[in-house]
Amino acid sequence: MDRMAEALWFGLERSNLFIGFFSQGMVGEDWLRRPPGVPNPAIWTLGHLAYQRALVLEMLTGKRTYDETWVELFEMGCEVREPEHYPDEVTCRAFLDARLQDLKAYLDTADAEDLDSPPCLPSKFFKTKAAVLVHLTHHEAHHTGNLALLRRLLGKDKVL
Repeated sequence: MDRMAEALWFGLERSNLFIGFFSQGMVGEDWLRRPPGVPNPAIWTLGHLAYQRALVLEMLTGKRTYDETWVELFEMGCEVREPEHYPDEVTCRAFLDARLQDLKAYLDTADAEDLDSPPCLPSKFFKTKAAVLVHLTHHEAHHTGNLALLRRLLGKDKVL
């Protein structure tokens, strides 16, 4: 694996670890609850992270792995829906994990030239594929913080 790709993979792998830590012990209604002041339930955050990984994968490879229902449910700024509209946590986690493996497969073959090339989808924010991946690790860190706060507000034990 290219050294830059290896560093990017390290960030994604660590992020995935923290998503697991902070969703640990959440069951049933925990995924749907929104304590006062919390804008999104945990299921939205998990689905949003999964959707964003898929969107980044599309920016890197041109390959779409999500359908339009995920856009409507999990895109930034979308309206939070009633619980019955969301896939369950098992479905969201499976999609999240599958996209992580797709990103790993991409990074296994990416070289410096590819990482320095423009994304497959036009972007006013990202000049290179490497920048897209750096953004993804920062984005996931932000939302793992949301999960950490939410789990404590739900009365869950500290995990770290």
